[in-house]
Amino acid sequence: MPGMTQAAAPSASALMVCGPEIRSDVVKILAPPHAPTTTTTWTDHLYTCTYHLPGGQLVLSVKESPNTASADAYFQSLRKQLGTTTQLTAAQGLGNPGYESESGTVVILKDGKTLRVDATGMPTASGPHQLSRADLAYEIASDILGCWSE
Repeated sequence: MPGMTQAAAPSASALMVCGPEIRSDVVKILAPPHAPTTTTTWTDHLYTCTYHLPGGQLVLSVKESPNTASADAYFQSLRKQLGTTTQLTAAQGLGNPGYESESGTVVILKDGKTLRVDATGMPTASGPHQLSRADLAYEIASDILGCWSE
Protein backbone atom coordinates (compact mmCIF):
# COMPACT_ATOMS: atom_id res chain seq x y z
CA MET A 1 0.00 0.00 0.00
CA PRO A 2 2.94 2.46 0.04
CA GLY A 3 2.30 5.21 -2.44
CA MET A 4 -1.43 4.51 -2.46
CA THR A 5 -3.48 7.57 -3.41
CA GLN A 6 -7.07 8.50 -2.69
CA ALA A 7 -9.54 8.15 -5.53
CA ALA A 8 -12.26 10.59 -6.45
CA ALA A 9 -14.76 7.73 -6.56
CA PRO A 10 -15.18 4.44 -4.72
CA SER A 11 -13.17 1.45 -5.91
CA ALA A 12 -14.83 -1.51 -7.61
CA SER A 13 -14.44 -3.56 -4.42
CA ALA A 14 -16.17 -0.86 -2.35
CA LEU A 15 -19.01 -0.62 -4.86
CA MET A 16 -19.62 -4.37 -4.47
CA VAL A 17 -21.39 -3.81 -1.13
CA CYS A 18 -24.28 -2.34 -3.10
CA GLY A 19 -23.79 -4.37 -6.26
CA PRO A 20 -25.93 -7.14 -7.72
CA GLU A 21 -24.13 -10.05 -6.03
CA ILE A 22 -24.41 -8.71 -2.47
CA ARG A 23 -27.92 -7.39 -3.13
CA SER A 24 -28.86 -10.92 -4.23
CA ASP A 25 -27.26 -12.36 -1.07
CA VAL A 26 -29.25 -9.96 1.12
CA VAL A 27 -32.46 -11.06 -0.61
CA LYS A 28 -31.57 -14.77 -0.26
CA ILE A 29 -30.67 -14.42 3.43
CA LEU A 30 -33.61 -12.24 4.49
CA ALA A 31 -36.27 -13.23 1.93
CA PRO A 32 -38.09 -9.88 2.03
CA PRO A 33 -41.47 -9.67 0.24
CA HIS A 34 -39.87 -7.35 -2.35
CA ALA A 35 -36.34 -6.37 -3.33
CA PRO A 36 -34.90 -3.76 -0.97
CA THR A 37 -34.24 -0.25 -2.12
CA THR A 38 -30.81 1.19 -1.42
CA THR A 39 -29.26 4.58 -0.93
CA THR A 40 -25.56 5.31 -1.24
CA THR A 41 -23.13 8.00 -0.19
CA TRP A 42 -19.44 8.69 -0.86
CA THR A 43 -17.99 11.12 1.66
CA ASP A 44 -14.41 11.44 2.90
CA HIS A 45 -13.49 8.17 1.12
CA LEU A 46 -16.26 6.30 2.93
CA TYR A 47 -18.71 4.50 0.65
CA THR A 48 -21.96 3.64 2.41
CA CYS A 49 -24.82 1.54 1.09
CA THR A 50 -28.01 1.41 3.14
CA TYR A 51 -30.46 -1.39 2.42
CA HIS A 52 -34.00 -0.30 3.28
CA LEU A 53 -35.81 -3.48 4.29
CA PRO A 54 -39.32 -4.03 5.68
CA GLY A 55 -37.93 -4.69 9.17
CA GLY A 56 -35.30 -1.96 9.25
CA GLN A 57 -32.03 -0.85 7.74
CA LEU A 58 -28.86 -2.80 7.02
CA VAL A 59 -25.88 -0.48 6.54
CA LEU A 60 -22.73 -1.60 4.72
CA SER A 61 -19.73 0.69 4.40
CA VAL A 62 -16.17 0.62 3.13
CA LYS A 63 -13.55 3.18 4.19
CA GLU A 64 -10.72 3.47 1.67
CA SER A 65 -7.55 4.61 3.43
CA PRO A 66 -4.46 6.04 1.72
CA ASN A 67 -1.96 3.94 3.69
CA THR A 68 -1.60 1.20 6.29
CA ALA A 69 -1.26 3.58 9.25
CA SER A 70 -4.48 5.47 8.49
CA ALA A 71 -6.32 2.21 7.74
CA ASP A 72 -5.25 0.81 11.13
CA ALA A 73 -6.18 4.06 12.89
CA TYR A 74 -9.68 4.07 11.34
CA PHE A 75 -10.14 0.37 12.14
CA GLN A 76 -9.22 0.99 15.80
CA SER A 77 -11.35 4.14 16.05
CA LEU A 78 -14.43 2.17 15.00
CA ARG A 79 -13.63 -0.41 17.67
CA LYS A 80 -13.56 2.32 20.33
CA GLN A 81 -16.88 3.73 19.07
CA LEU A 82 -18.54 0.32 19.29
CA GLY A 83 -17.46 -0.29 22.88
CA THR A 84 -17.24 -3.95 23.84
CA THR A 85 -16.21 -6.10 20.90
CA THR A 86 -14.93 -9.62 20.33
CA GLN A 87 -12.00 -10.28 18.03
CA LEU A 88 -12.76 -12.52 15.06
CA THR A 89 -10.58 -15.59 14.59
CA ALA A 90 -8.37 -15.72 11.51
CA ALA A 91 -10.81 -18.21 9.99
CA GLN A 92 -13.83 -15.97 10.68
CA GLY A 93 -12.09 -12.97 9.07
CA LEU A 94 -10.85 -15.11 6.17
CA GLY A 95 -7.29 -14.30 7.24
CA ASN A 96 -8.02 -10.62 7.92
CA PRO A 97 -8.19 -8.79 11.24
CA GLY A 98 -11.71 -8.12 12.43
CA TYR A 99 -14.06 -7.82 15.37
CA GLU A 100 -17.76 -7.88 16.11
CA SER A 101 -20.15 -6.38 18.61
CA GLU A 102 -22.97 -8.26 20.29
CA SER A 103 -25.36 -5.57 19.08
CA GLY A 104 -24.83 -6.57 15.44
CA THR A 105 -21.82 -4.89 13.83
CA VAL A 106 -18.88 -6.64 12.14
CA VAL A 107 -15.73 -4.75 11.09
CA ILE A 108 -12.95 -6.28 8.97
CA LEU A 109 -9.76 -4.71 7.60
CA LYS A 110 -8.47 -5.91 4.22
CA ASP A 111 -5.94 -4.27 1.92
CA GLY A 112 -6.41 -0.76 3.33
CA LYS A 113 -10.20 -1.04 3.19
CA THR A 114 -12.29 -1.19 6.34
CA LEU A 115 -15.55 -3.05 5.85
CA ARG A 116 -18.32 -2.37 8.34
CA VAL A 117 -21.58 -4.31 8.32
CA ASP A 118 -24.08 -2.75 10.71
CA ALA A 119 -27.24 -4.75 11.36
CA THR A 120 -28.20 -2.82 14.51
CA GLY A 121 -31.14 -1.27 12.66
CA MET A 122 -32.66 -4.68 11.96
CA PRO A 123 -35.07 -6.68 14.14
CA THR A 124 -33.54 -8.92 16.83
CA ALA A 125 -34.36 -11.92 14.59
CA SER A 126 -34.45 -11.52 10.79
CA GLY A 127 -35.34 -13.62 7.80
CA PRO A 128 -36.75 -17.13 7.56
CA HIS A 129 -33.89 -18.50 9.69
CA GLN A 130 -34.45 -15.86 12.40
CA LEU A 131 -30.81 -14.69 12.35
CA SER A 132 -29.65 -12.52 15.22
CA ARG A 133 -28.28 -9.10 14.26
CA ALA A 134 -24.74 -10.34 14.96
CA ASP A 135 -25.20 -13.47 12.82
CA LEU A 136 -26.75 -11.43 10.00
CA ALA A 137 -23.85 -8.95 10.05
CA TYR A 138 -21.29 -11.75 10.04
CA GLU A 139 -22.99 -13.63 7.19
CA ILE A 140 -23.11 -10.52 5.00
CA ALA A 141 -19.50 -9.60 5.87
CA SER A 142 -18.25 -13.07 4.94
CA ASP A 143 -20.17 -12.91 1.63
CA ILE A 144 -18.46 -9.59 0.82
CA LEU A 145 -15.02 -10.92 1.76
CA GLY A 146 -15.66 -13.89 -0.49
CA CYS A 147 -16.29 -11.50 -3.38
CA TRP A 148 -13.19 -9.47 -2.54
CA SER A 149 -11.08 -12.65 -2.63
CA GLU A 150 -12.21 -13.77 -6.07
